Amino acid sequence: MSVISGKIELAALMFLVFSGLFVPSPAHAYVDPGTTGLLTQLLYVLFYGVLGVFFYCLRYIKQIVANGKQYFVNVFKGKAEHPDKP
Repeated sequence: MSVISGKIELAALMFLVFSGLFVPSPAHAYVDPGTTGLLTQLLYVLFYGVLGVFFYCLRYIKQIVANGKQYFVNVFKGKAEHPDKP
């Protein structure tokens, strides 16, 4: 048996095993019609809660960016006025 034919047989065996694992089977499940409404309301609350936290933090992020810009302007402005300083 050559190495190539052994690899092909192993690949075929792995394909058969893994394809057998992912075959869908009947679920026999029941989802209550009111569940979708409950999930929708929960997702609305979570979405707007995350959005509110984002906008609350956005002002601090803007302040940090503005302070960083001002810092770099001061650093490079100082070097431009005094080229002899390191």
